[in-house]
Amino acid sequence: MHRALFVGTLLGAALLNAGCQDSSSNPAASTFTPRPVYENREPEGLTSRVTGFTVDPEAYFLNLANCAPPPAQCPLPPLYAEFSPLLQRGLVRDALITLFDTAPDPVTGMPPQPGPPSVSDVNGLWTLEKVPTRRGAPYLVLSLGGQGTLSNNTTLPLPPPLPTLPPVPPAGRYLRTLSVRPVVPAHSACVGLEALQASDNGIVEAVAKYLSSEGTPVTVADLLGGPRYGGITVFWLYRPGFPVFRVPAANTTVEASSGRVLNIDWAPPGALPPQLQSARGFFIAPGPPASNSPLGIVAVVHPPLMGPPPVVKYTPKDTVTSIPEDRPWVFNQPLELPVAPGVVTFAGLQMASKTPSTTPQIPPPSTCVPGQ
Repeated sequence: MHRALFVGTLLGAALLNAGCQDSSSNPAASTFTPRPVYENREPEGLTSRVTGFTVDPEAYFLNLANCAPPPAQCPLPPLYAEFSPLLQRGLVRDALITLFDTAPDPVTGMPPQPGPPSVSDVNGLWTLEKVPTRRGAPYLVLSLGGQGTLSNNTTLPLPPPLPTLPPVPPAGRYLRTLSVRPVVPAHSACVGLEALQASDNGIVEAVAKYLSSEGTPVTVADLLGGPRYGGITVFWLYRPGFPVFRVPAANTTVEASSGRVLNIDWAPPGALPPQLQSARGFFIAPGPPASNSPLGIVAVVHPPLMGPPPVVKYTPKDTVTSIPEDRPWVFNQPLELPVAPGVVTFAGLQMASKTPSTTPQIPPPSTCVPGQ
């Protein structure tokens, strides 16, 4: 904007000067042509204020399931919205949140170390005050794990005919979790960013128990990287709708160019033998691998790293054809993500209807998505 004002001022001055000349006599022909000089007058050292909320997606789902067991519909709005008890009881306080910089260091070629973390407050909200403003390579929200508790995990009686929401099984411990949502801080404020929290007694524990059932014991720590596994990537696919609509996309899956794909199911905690089911109710049925997940939950377990972390191509897929539901649902384009040892890479993705929308989707600048 400063550059445009400077050029406009220069051209305006040239026209004004020409208009004020004496027109009683014809001036001699001039060879002067004004040429604008472009100068970058943006100040150095701009920073962006990055804010968001810390949510345990497993706890959100358990609230949704307690409201109305699948496939029944919960009368509460299934939204990531501050007025929804489903979200309020899934927010995590005292969690350590920072940003992971995907731009490699010009000297080492490796991503720089994350900056100082913010601690989520009693409402699950966090703020990073001075993130360098820039375009180009995005940041990813990183939860450092190790601490954090559900903010409102108490019995919640709601006015009839709404149900009573019981407490959900708390996380034994939150793991380091990298949220797959690019953040490009090209605006003074970036708002509404999700910091996802993966527990050690939910989806990841279900994967460990399933792999253990094949003969050799596997722990949650094994899945995060080491001599046996290179890491784990978790996807939770949601039905089409508003951007904050969070209803599991039944009978969907993810195809991966590398790694072992495992489709996850759920039953009320304690419904299955403990050697098959995690403390929060997630499980993988024994026998031939399922072709999809009833809840759109997919885990990809990566083989041990033999060098630099590879980039894996992921393609969300809907396995259902239904005209009334406008299925199969689609996802705009495949995701290419590097294997990240030491963290749970977690992507909460919303599918789109088969029929393309004619309504333009123009996110506000404060969403800080790439390309703005």
